[in-house]
Amino acid sequence: MNADVPPLPAPLAGFAGAREQVLDEHMYRLPPQAGRRVTFRLQLFTAPGLRPVAVATQMPGAGEGASLTNAAEACATAVWQQYFADDSEPPIWVVHMIIEDVRDLTVVTFTVDSSEHTLHTPRWRQISPAAVDALVGRHVDLERGSGFVPPEIEPDPESTYVAQPVVLLPRPAPFREDGCMGSGVPWWRRLGRQLVPRRGGRDCCWYHGGDWHVVSRLAIRLAARAKAASVGFEDTPSYVLNHPDAQGLTDWEREALFSLIVDTIRPYAPWPSREGYNNGQHRAQALLDAGARRVLIQRVAD
Repeated sequence: MNADVPPLPAPLAGFAGAREQVLDEHMYRLPPQAGRRVTFRLQLFTAPGLRPVAVATQMPGAGEGASLTNAAEACATAVWQQYFADDSEPPIWVVHMIIEDVRDLTVVTFTVDSSEHTLHTPRWRQISPAAVDALVGRHVDLERGSGFVPPEIEPDPESTYVAQPVVLLPRPAPFREDGCMGSGVPWWRRLGRQLVPRRGGRDCCWYHGGDWHVVSRLAIRLAARAKAASVGFEDTPSYVLNHPDAQGLTDWEREALFSLIVDTIRPYAPWPSREGYNNGQHRAQALLDAGARRVLIQRVAD
């Protein structure tokens, strides 16, 4: 291997080799049975005796449906079942997310159920473009591809902020911070945390790093004031973040407030629904763990 090429990360050690590109589908869509609307560019590389490599490239902000991050298991499972159904292991799954000028290139590993050809518990690790080239033994085009067809732009549905009881948030399925985040919170623990809440922060991760009770109450109160002052949804973040009551927060509290008002929590349906989240499931898990009473979420008008 060329000395200028960085070594492959641990999950890929021993898998490098010259492969042939056997598929380059610029508008790959998940099959209907996957139950998720997702598009991305799919490139497949194979060689006798070597594990296949799948490179999935997506522009999440361009109307491609669920992201390759939130739908990781569904996307990798669909490709495995469709193209490599006779293989006991899935293809090596490389994901490239292009969000404006930010490029996030990762190799994703899973817990594998070979009997059912299904994947669970994704884990992400950063990888360089040179390492991807080394893995497949040739240059890999990591652009979205000339065959990308952006969808017609539709008017955004009207959104509003809603104070949601935390105990009714749908079941989260966190895919980061495995050491301190279980998958969801059962009903008896939800109620127990409401009776004996946790306050303050912990040093295990950012999501548990501060007092969600304080931040959530502030977000709800200031969003209500904005609505009373006839401030529209799009202008509410500026109103809240610049309000005198939002000054003097700690760095974590400021960042958490920003996340609730800008990077909004967007559940599909209340608990006990298993439909999950369009965004915000890690914060939802932390809010449930803390026993917070209510949280500001974004709801789209029907």
